[in-house]
Amino acid sequence: MQGVDDDETITHNEAVDLLTIGGFERPEAHDLLEQLLLKGYLYEATGGLRITG
Repeated sequence: MQGVDDDETITHNEAVDLLTIGGFERPEAHDLLEQLLLKGYLYEATGGLRITG
């Protein structure tokens, strides 16, 4: 599966695309992304999503 560098930002759509490549259906990918944001594993920065570190 394709990864993302720790200091790189990605858009919501790019994150969903990465999750679908990993085997999730699009609705599941949207839900999973929302859960990752709510639980603090990801956060929204000016340029897009970032992984918390």
